[in-house]
Amino acid sequence: MRVSAGAFYRDFIILSWFRQKQRTRKWVHSRYRKAFYRSLGREPRRRRDRRIPRIALQDPHQSAWRKVYNSQSDQAMITLTGLDRAAFHSLLECFQGRYNEFTPHTKTGELQRLTGSSRGRPRLMSPSDCLALYLAWTRLRGSNFVLSMIFGMTGTSVSVYLRFARRLLIATLQRHPLATLVLPTPEKIEEFRKLIADRHPALANVWCTMDGLKLYLEQSPETVIQSRFFNGWTHDHYVTSVLVFCPDGTIPMACYNVPGSVHDSTIAEWGGIYAKLQRVYDQTGGATCTVDSAFCRKEAPFLIKSSQTDPVTNSPEELLVNRDATSMRQAAEWGMRSLQSSFPRLKERLVYEEAGERRFILKLMILLYNYRARTVGVNQIRNTYMPNLEIDANEMYVLPLME
Repeated sequence: MRVSAGAFYRDFIILSWFRQKQRTRKWVHSRYRKAFYRSLGREPRRRRDRRIPRIALQDPHQSAWRKVYNSQSDQAMITLTGLDRAAFHSLLECFQGRYNEFTPHTKTGELQRLTGSSRGRPRLMSPSDCLALYLAWTRLRGSNFVLSMIFGMTGTSVSVYLRFARRLLIATLQRHPLATLVLPTPEKIEEFRKLIADRHPALANVWCTMDGLKLYLEQSPETVIQSRFFNGWTHDHYVTSVLVFCPDGTIPMACYNVPGSVHDSTIAEWGGIYAKLQRVYDQTGGATCTVDSAFCRKEAPFLIKSSQTDPVTNSPEELLVNRDATSMRQAAEWGMRSLQSSFPRLKERLVYEEAGERRFILKLMILLYNYRARTVGVNQIRNTYMPNLEIDANEMYVLPLME
């Protein structure tokens, strides 16, 4: 059947008009499209609203967070924000300048500088409140109404300031010397090699360990996109990351926010981790990294692969290397556990979206992890391989002389 040019042109115009109308149509939440919800009156709708109104909240200046902040208790600060008072105030000094320079009320969600016309009433939220809000969000799971009760903010304000604080923190920490991901100096790598060799004598040249981390992700409505994040081994959807851990508990290299169907070894290749390990290996004369069997696809001299079973060999040296490598590989499991226990928000299923918010969240979690490891020091890898950092010099040298 032949179609005339006029009919084809007419159908093309109608289709283009329909698509344009679909793009410009005002977005309406699905709950407002339901006949049952539209049939409800004002009071039944209010009873089904799961937000806490302003009348039921405390004033932000008298909130539970202000009580914790004014108590001067490190224990309370670490429990709520993950940072002690010294680390929190040090980060606040870098954070508050950007907080006073930008506005949280933007249509696109990106940072926008305050201008003379945009300055209105003073904010009820201080820089310390905004910083603590996001840190507390990483430490909690579930609905944000808990944050409303802690900080005395409505649900809308919590969402706006969480997005605002996330962008401010990334701008603050991505160049912060205590949070950034950088390769250690050759002197530091040599120190790490000695620390690991003291605990695992068969691993004379190892300075770090590496492993993959899978985080749960919501399913995409598109089948093609959904298959990219589906892991056939565990039958679920994930976002995968590969992280490298040093004996001081920090992360010098990472590749994150990769679809769950991608193999760990491929992620390390694409993310440039193998190239950096090769560079360290060449510069230091043989510094290596321990990995598990998931990285068996890569044959390289800078990788020592562990196995749960002893290799078939008559060499006692190879048996000792495999057993020490398997033992040292436990440090990577400690690092993954420390990352998820420090930020329980990662244990929840991440929301699928294509605006880049998930990338911001994962990047900021890694930066905060490094900052917390270097300032607070509550880290199992650090406490195991560098116990000398936890020793009080006064108790060792000063007090015995005074007795």
